[in-house]
Amino acid sequence: SAQAIQAYARYLAHDLTRSGWSAASEQARAFAGAYRRESKQLFGKLINAKASEIAYCQSTTVGENIVFNGMDIQASGGNVVTNDLHYSSCLYNYKMRQKSGLDVRIVKHRNWQLDPEDFKKVVDDKTKLVALTLISNVNGYLAPVKEISEIAHSRGAHVYADIIQAVGAVPVDVKEMGIDFAAASTYKWLMGLRGHAYLYVREELQGSVVKPTQFGGGVGFNYAPWV
Repeated sequence: SAQAIQAYARYLAHDLTRSGWSAASEQARAFAGAYRRESKQLFGKLINAKASEIAYCQSTTVGENIVFNGMDIQASGGNVVTNDLHYSSCLYNYKMRQKSGLDVRIVKHRNWQLDPEDFKKVVDDKTKLVALTLISNVNGYLAPVKEISEIAHSRGAHVYADIIQAVGAVPVDVKEMGIDFAAASTYKWLMGLRGHAYLYVREELQGSVVKPTQFGGGVGFNYAPWV
C-alpha cells in the first residue's frame, strides 16, 4: 500500500496533466483511468457489489450525508432511526438535524449490544432510513444488520451501514446483509489514506430513492474557443 501511495504521489507531482500533447508514461495513464476503474471493481468485489454501484467521496461521513441529503427525508415528513453505537460524528449530524425539526429516533444499546426487538418498536411506516455502524468503533460490536434490515424493509425503510471498521477485516456482503447504502474510508483495514472513501448505493435506488444533490462535469459548446 505504501509503495502504491508513493507511486501515486510521484504521478501527482510529475506526470499529472490534461494536456493532449504531453507524452505521459504508461503508468501515468493508468493512474488517470485504469487504476480508478479497477479500484471500484475490487471494492465492489469485496462487498459483493457492482462497480456501477460504487462512487468516490471524501470520507465515510460525507458518504452518509450524500445518501441522507439525496433522500430528502425531512421534507417528506419521514424519520430516521439510528442507535447509540453509531459513529459519534454521525450521531452529531442527526442531532443537529433534529434541531431543525427532523424526527430522529435513537435506539439505546442493551449491555453494549443491539436488540432487533428494540428497532421493531421505533421503525414505522414513516421511517425512511435506518442508519448504523456495522462494526462499532466503541467496542468492536458486530451489529445484527441482517435482522435489522429485514425489519426496516418490511416497513418500507432503507438501510445505511457505516462499514469503515468492517470492510477488509470481516466478510461484508451488502446483498446478503440487506444493506442498501454503505460508505467506508480507506485509512483503516483498506490500508489507504484519509481523504478518500467509497460510497455504495444499490443500483435500482440511484436517482430514484437517492437523488443527486451535487453536480459536476462539463458542458460542451460547438463554437470557438470551446471546440
